[in-house]
Amino acid sequence: MASIKFTIKKTPNKDGKHSIVLVLIKNRRNTSMATNYSCDYEAWSFETNTLKTNKKGQELKRIIEINNFISKTNLKIEDFIREKRRLNEDFTITEISNEIKADDVTKAVTLDYFKFHQEIIDEFQLADQIGTAKVYKETLSSIKKFYGKPQLRFQDLNFTFLEKYDSFLRSNGGTDSGISFKMRTIKAVFNKAIKREIISIKTYPFKNYKTSALKKEAKKEYLTDEELQKLIEQDFSDNKPRQFAKDMYLFSFYCRGINFIDILKLKNSNIYDDRMAYTRTKTGVLLDFKVKNNPREILEAYSNKSQNSYLFPLLLQDEPTVEQIKNRSHKLLGQINPALKEIMEVLKINKRITFYTARHTFATFLKFENIAIDVISEMLGHKDIKATISYLNKLPNKKLDQIIDDVFANSKYF
Repeated sequence: MASIKFTIKKTPNKDGKHSIVLVLIKNRRNTSMATNYSCDYEAWSFETNTLKTNKKGQELKRIIEINNFISKTNLKIEDFIREKRRLNEDFTITEISNEIKADDVTKAVTLDYFKFHQEIIDEFQLADQIGTAKVYKETLSSIKKFYGKPQLRFQDLNFTFLEKYDSFLRSNGGTDSGISFKMRTIKAVFNKAIKREIISIKTYPFKNYKTSALKKEAKKEYLTDEELQKLIEQDFSDNKPRQFAKDMYLFSFYCRGINFIDILKLKNSNIYDDRMAYTRTKTGVLLDFKVKNNPREILEAYSNKSQNSYLFPLLLQDEPTVEQIKNRSHKLLGQINPALKEIMEVLKINKRITFYTARHTFATFLKFENIAIDVISEMLGHKDIKATISYLNKLPNKKLDQIIDDVFANSKYF
């Protein structure tokens, strides 16, 4: 004999609600399955094993939805048992449980978006992708702040939800680029859930909400030849924070736009003959290139002060964890970027220059020298040339004028 029954847990959860569960019993063995639904104790009918329909408006709509789910699940299990009896086949509680879980609609109902989003964060952390995990964590925190409830079903995160969340972000000073970043993170979570067959494609809310509408051509700052020369010639030896910021910026520029976290991780083993070889933290691409005199001078000046195996005296211990390196990078960049802002004021350069723009400066310098885009991509350690194309600035009007002048210098048309 087998029986099924929906009921509620006797003990309330932290919100004072009672979780609705499905109890399966066969041959005196029983198991229960969570439904991700809950209600007030007095709202449950123990006679009908459903919610009482004595409410109005949105509350009644919610009750009908839950009762429909209960009815649908009951019918599904009854059909399963009836078919097994018709075929004179035995079955187990586990088989009934798997039959329920196989239903995409049921999975969509029972799965909490917040829970799945957190699972993705945990996966990134286990893979030592701390930066990506941090981005996902910030987005999850933002959604929770907006929603204000402990659980969020996938089907409730719909087009209307996204529009309201968009408005919430803007009312709190959000920009197009910042909102786009969060929306693309949510989109990625949905794509993972669909790919893993956790939810149906019908649940996807981005058919109507287009993140592309938020994208604007970002201005990527860089230093021109003249501005870069100003920076090189300016002496900041009387101001250690500015000198350090200048040295790190130029070292990155000289070393093909090396990221700061990769500078932190450089060891003696990364230098051989007159070359540097390291694996980019962000993409896992191996870069190997000749080290010129200018970056070598910076390297030698700092490596003499290092007290451990790292070339730069920036990490405080020999074998820090991935998270410790990431935190140290974040802290030092918090000192470098304000110093670079001060340097730009001293040099009278009206640009928002941060450490990362050293990478833009290097890439743009190559583009201005008409270096092929695929070559620039390889030098930057990008995996995809599309990343390089979106990464580079458009050529300025004066540079375009110069190209035209060079091309048509001896032409009869000009």
